[in-house]
Amino acid sequence: MREDAESGAEHGAGAQVTVAEPWEGYDDLDAPDVIGRLEGASSAELAAVELYEGGKRRRQTVLSAVERELRRVSDRGSTN
Repeated sequence: MREDAESGAEHGAGAQVTVAEPWEGYDDLDAPDVIGRLEGASSAELAAVELYEGGKRRRQTVLSAVERELRRVSDRGSTN
């Protein structure tokens, strides 16, 4: 049995995903400014921040704040 890979596969398999800034000017904000905007954000906005931070900036303070807000959003949804 023989297995062949596509040309270029040796450089990494799979598609590359690029996540855009969650909102315009995001990259110019410091962590406290981002965290301030998370309060009251929708779960979709929080997910966008989480994806962006996890893949690019990796600021633990922002990621922790996103987790807290996601729990809060989830808790609000379960009480309705």
